[in-house]
Amino acid sequence: MSEFALPRLAFLGPPGSYSHQCALDRFETSVQYAEQSNISEVFSAVSPDIPFAVIPQENSVYGSVIDTYDSLRYPAAGESVFVRGELTLAVKHCLVVRKGVQLEDIQRVISHEQALGQCSRFLTKALPGVPRVKVPSTSAAAQSVLYCGEGTDEPETAAICSAKCAELFDGLEILYKDIQNEASNTTRFFILANSLDSRLPGGQREPRRQRALIRISNPPPQRQRDETPLPNRLLHTVTSTLMTTFGCAALRIDRRPSLTDVPFDDVYFVEVGDVTLPVLSAQASKSYEAEWLERVQGGIDRIRAAGGDATILGLW
Repeated sequence: MSEFALPRLAFLGPPGSYSHQCALDRFETSVQYAEQSNISEVFSAVSPDIPFAVIPQENSVYGSVIDTYDSLRYPAAGESVFVRGELTLAVKHCLVVRKGVQLEDIQRVISHEQALGQCSRFLTKALPGVPRVKVPSTSAAAQSVLYCGEGTDEPETAAICSAKCAELFDGLEILYKDIQNEASNTTRFFILANSLDSRLPGGQREPRRQRALIRISNPPPQRQRDETPLPNRLLHTVTSTLMTTFGCAALRIDRRPSLTDVPFDDVYFVEVGDVTLPVLSAQASKSYEAEWLERVQGGIDRIRAAGGDATILGLW
């Protein structure tokens, strides 16, 4: 790679997805964009060759993005992949079809499961009984519509996606705009990097770090195969005393099944933050950040001392 080559950034493709739009808004022409076919591949792509990525984390209407948190369960998170920032994007969905297709012609609606959920009221009212099929991304849905319907073996299909997709993929048109359940529909994205300390591209000044994402779990089980699994008491105790554990506010808690074979053994993702007022002085800001990072590390140490496992997945 040339020393003047732009760093690469992975996103959930094809181009036209909301992940792509969000990445473009933040990084513009400061990176080379490397599309991936699903969220797991976006996460796995983060490496020295592709040092940055943008993945959806949560929607204000439909909640957490499960595929993202499932990826964060793996050991690479906190070892070679880190959360380094967050972005938000107002999401306005459209119902897109092949040119000339009418509402009564539609036999199937496809999109990312988040988009299907975010537009559930419209679909129930306008297309009752029409099957809803999830695909890896909204832009992949738009692209697929071109290969469905008359002259193919596929049923006439509509996609839920952005208006941008109708511009990118020739042969599509928008049947309805703003079909999301709520006008305030917003998605939050994580910026990923292969280092906790490397500077993010784009030239924007990075504020002092005030957020941390911590993965909390039980250590690998040491029980015999015929033993009855114990309830997840350690995690329940830790998560109920987060303010004491970390000395700062817990902003959100997410839970997913762990990667062990123990039934109902969960892993928790805890986002903590320093909610003190901004500090104007650069020196004071640096001091506040150092003190806050000590508190986060102290919480990690307390969890480990109690017999648990805790890993910093991100700082921003």
